Parts: sequence; structure tokens; C-alpha cells
Amino acid sequence: MTQINIRAIAAPETLALRQTVLWPHKSIHDVMLPEDETATHFGAIDGADLVGVASFFPDGTKVRLRKLAIHPAYQGKGLGKELVMTAAIHLRAEGFSTLWCDARQSALGFYARLGFMLDPEVFEKSGLPYQLAELDLRHLP
Repeated sequence: MTQINIRAIAAPETLALRQTVLWPHKSIHDVMLPEDETATHFGAIDGADLVGVASFFPDGTKVRLRKLAIHPAYQGKGLGKELVMTAAIHLRAEGFSTLWCDARQSALGFYARLGFMLDPEVFEKSGLPYQLAELDLRHLP
């Protein structure tokens, strides 16, 4: 893996990777969110290739992480952590106190390693089990 550049990107730039990684059986249109235009989006770029995306939606003093997608060739190499934590530091500077998400149960270990607190209650969305995960941004280094 070469030097990865993490920076803010525009909402439309997130769509292809979202679709490929999260919902390959759905269309690009299906992975768009009405709130995308008010969100902050970050991308991880390797050379000319967008290899990771994450979208953050304001919710008062909290901000919600949605649609975190890392290209399969880059998964398991720390890129997701780097992307989320780089964005978290930026969002804290913007005045947000808490980062939260509905975490797929299959990814709970990832969020726990980043310091997210996991709510024990399990709920279902689109046939998949999830749990609420929260990170206090005020305690980041």
C-alpha cells in the first residue's frame, strides 16, 4: 500500500464504492441518501484510486457515521481505522462531541478497537443485525 491521502470529497464521489462494497446487488441510485448533500464525506485516495469512503451526517452536537466502505483489496490493513479517526479529529474541531453509528454486528470488533462504546441491544435493518456504537470525540488525543 502506497501513501494514502485522506481528504474531504463530494457526495457523488462516494457512490460507486458504497455500491460495490456495501450493496453490490443494488443500483447506484439505491445507495444515495437524501441527506448526502448536507453531510461531510471523506475519501481515502491511493494514487488516482478512491479506495475508502465514509460519510458523516450532523445530528445536533453529535455526528452520525454512515456508509463506511473500504475497497476489498484494502480491508484488514488499517485503512478503515485511519479514515474514521482522521475524520473524527476533523469533526471534533468543527465542534461535534460524539460520533455514532448503527454498527453491523459483523463489524463490532472494528468499532470496539477504535474506542466506540457498544450498546448491548441488537436491532435489525434490511435483514442484518446491528448495534448502536458511540465514540466520545472530546477524549481523542
